[in-house]
Amino acid sequence: MRKAFLLLFLFSISIYAKAGYDLLFCTNADSLGNCKGKGQTFEWNGDRTKLDLVVVNKAGLGVAKLRFMIFFMQNDKEGKLYADLSLALPDERTKYAMKKIIFYKPGYYKIDVLNANGFLPLATGFVTVTDRKD
Repeated sequence: MRKAFLLLFLFSISIYAKAGYDLLFCTNADSLGNCKGKGQTFEWNGDRTKLDLVVVNKAGLGVAKLRFMIFFMQNDKEGKLYADLSLALPDERTKYAMKKIIFYKPGYYKIDVLNANGFLPLATGFVTVTDRKD
């Protein structure tokens, strides 16, 4: 019985994590959350590279605060914590949120967007900041 409950609980979390949430990476986002220069790979600017992360859910984000866990990845499964950031939202009915992230070195990064207590994953994405081609 415990195994069935645990499986049902984990299944419901995985459904919640994919329930309409999108994570976009952009070179710039306007005040309405419109992503400009959207992509998964960006060129390293030399000193630092700034990206805007946009979290979108047309039904509303449903939380008062977002937490962004950023990992510098060695591969798709192993990584080290790079940053742990949060963003307070004006209203749980807000349909999008934007967070500026600065990368200080090129690499492969994973971003987990969580609710404020860090328990339920809302969205996950990977982004690559490539070395500049001289």
